[in-house]
Amino acid sequence: MPDLQFVFKAFVSIFIIVDPIGLIPNFVGLTASYSPQRVQQTVMEATLTLFAILTIFTLWGSRILEVFGISLPALRIAGGAILFMVAWQMLQAKRTRLKSTPEEEAYTQIQEDIGIVPLGIPMLAGPGAITNVMVLAGGGGQGEKIVIVSAIIFTTILTFFILRYAQKLANWLGQTGLLVLTRLMGLILAGIAVQFILDGIRTGLF
Repeated sequence: MPDLQFVFKAFVSIFIIVDPIGLIPNFVGLTASYSPQRVQQTVMEATLTLFAILTIFTLWGSRILEVFGISLPALRIAGGAILFMVAWQMLQAKRTRLKSTPEEEAYTQIQEDIGIVPLGIPMLAGPGAITNVMVLAGGGGQGEKIVIVSAIIFTTILTFFILRYAQKLANWLGQTGLLVLTRLMGLILAGIAVQFILDGIRTGLF
């Protein structure tokens, strides 16, 4: 049975790396002309995509590693480095390019249906989130995978409500509140990222 530290790390790291709070300004801008029904449909598509992608990589990511001959310590070190890059951008209150590139953001301006691409992937289920669940699941048993999937479900539900009421949250938190929350989450994610790297080095050498 996974310990409480693993449970806490799974729930916190997945929510932070998905970062629905940091997506609020972009989402409000992209859906400004949408009707409430269309906003809800878009949020549903995005969150279902988030759940599907992260669950697939949680359950079958180890097989992908085997195909490419990537060891778990190597994945932990690489994953920690990727997460630290995301955390560093969050500490500067910037939206990392691991979430979306300028080209993808420009694509949303001309694309009518943005729920699955690029909102669901890569803005929510981006490379950082995928790597995170693979690192968490790597070397773990069935119990660990159940915890990770539960954390994905928890994050998916929270993301749905955060984006569904993004405009109200943006008005309530304000720009300053969003920046403070983003930096605090970035600090926590940086600590998790460093721990991933240390774990990878320790298991790789010893």
